[in-house]
Amino acid sequence: MNSVKHLTEKFFRTTAMPFRKDTSVLYYNPLPKARWSQRQYLLYPVRMYRVVAPRVSSRKVNILEKAVLGMCRAGITEAAKIGHHLDIGTDLTALIISQLADRDYVDSRGNLTQKGQKVLEDETSSIAQEATAGFIFQDPWTGDLFPRFAEREDYADVRLNNSGFPELILGTTGRPNYQRAFMPQVKNTIEQQPSPNEIIKAVREHERTLKNVSRIKDDDDDDTWVFEKLPTLDRVSFINEEPTDLWLATCIYVPEDISSGNVWKVYDPFGLGDSPWLLRKLEKHRKNQTIQGLENFLLNMLGDQRKEQFNNLDDWLILADREACLQVEDKLTPAIRRWEELFDDIVALERLYIEAKEVTDSRIILDKINNILIASQNASERLFKVLQQEYSTHNVWTRLSQRTQHNHEPLNQFAQSAGFTIPLPPGLLSVDRNKIRMAAVHGNGSLRSLMLAALLATPDHSTHPLKVAAKKYPDLLHQLDQLAQKRNSYAGHATSQHTTQPLGLTHAVQQIDTVYRLVAGTLELSYQP
Repeated sequence: MNSVKHLTEKFFRTTAMPFRKDTSVLYYNPLPKARWSQRQYLLYPVRMYRVVAPRVSSRKVNILEKAVLGMCRAGITEAAKIGHHLDIGTDLTALIISQLADRDYVDSRGNLTQKGQKVLEDETSSIAQEATAGFIFQDPWTGDLFPRFAEREDYADVRLNNSGFPELILGTTGRPNYQRAFMPQVKNTIEQQPSPNEIIKAVREHERTLKNVSRIKDDDDDDTWVFEKLPTLDRVSFINEEPTDLWLATCIYVPEDISSGNVWKVYDPFGLGDSPWLLRKLEKHRKNQTIQGLENFLLNMLGDQRKEQFNNLDDWLILADREACLQVEDKLTPAIRRWEELFDDIVALERLYIEAKEVTDSRIILDKINNILIASQNASERLFKVLQQEYSTHNVWTRLSQRTQHNHEPLNQFAQSAGFTIPLPPGLLSVDRNKIRMAAVHGNGSLRSLMLAALLATPDHSTHPLKVAAKKYPDLLHQLDQLAQKRNSYAGHATSQHTTQPLGLTHAVQQIDTVYRLVAGTLELSYQP
């Protein structure tokens, strides 16, 4: 009984105030890249654990393909015999062998090629190669992990000012730059050791973010990033069982665009762009008043002009949200609220459009339109994930060849049978089957992958939502492909200093209309533009 009580107190206990003014500050250069009118540093409390966790890895074969390759290496090359040993059907085995041959992993007789031998060796040894030591960061109020994984500790030099509060010492040794930082009072925290699943999720989200910010890539140019589900859970371990209490420095700023409904933003503490995740946390703290002085701190940043327009932040935020909600309900009827997350995504899209219409500065409109295109793609991807819940896409990827060029005709046939206009655009026909597999099996991937996974499932359901949508919007697949294309091309415009033909707000309006048509057509809702 005493041991149980001890464990409970150790892993889930209320603490008085573990974060002090002299607690060390982690600093990963969180300086916004966007233009700002005001900015201020904030110290967010975190519990840092040092762990060994599996790295996300790019794999070239799935588990069945790996098993078949192993059989071929052992000299068993006939489909019937392999199927018997693996307890899978002969037809499926023959298909897998054919696909492995397409990729030059086995020859015409089923014998392993040199390329296949190397792939099998790499896959077999990958488990021992992917573990790495690093740090994860936990919110002390909720126990949630930040979606980040750091392999090193970076600390800021700090001095205490005359009031006894810390100031960050930035700049150089000869020319120090002293920056004040808002330090919240931390009360009523919990201490709960994160689970292996939570750690793996944090590592995975960090890797995905790194890929997104490292380059502007084509919509379906992602690598295939997966986890070995069972082995990796066993390979998550804590180097230090007890966490270290630290401050994590980040930057809150007011966008230069004064007409924006995004009154304030939070930059990612690890230097990876704006952080909607942390913004939502701080907004919740502000509304619930769990961080004393946060609202006054934010209002002081906004300046007199905005404070004269609105009594507080709630007035500013509620106004745009209310108008956006009304617009969505007017266009799709209140029935859209049945799909809560999808509704929230479309409201966010409408709110961005409301903001963009108020912008007059041509420098800022680029970012606004880019945000609209991102939100349009996010809402469309959400819709296809909603459809997967009722109309499974789990095995539909097997209907395609490994060789992309061999899939052009079958994909056009699927589209025509569902009632869509053909031929499909090149962007859709060039999606790699492995990307479609990840979208079909795990719901991971970008818009093109998800929409093709849904299209491949249409023969299994006479009333599939895509067939229903095709009757009203036969060009819908072309419009969605255009959304993906404009999103990618506009990302280039938005980050280029030499834009010659930037897209206008009318292009964003067209993509918003595509989202509404997709949602209304598949969910059988009335749409009033």
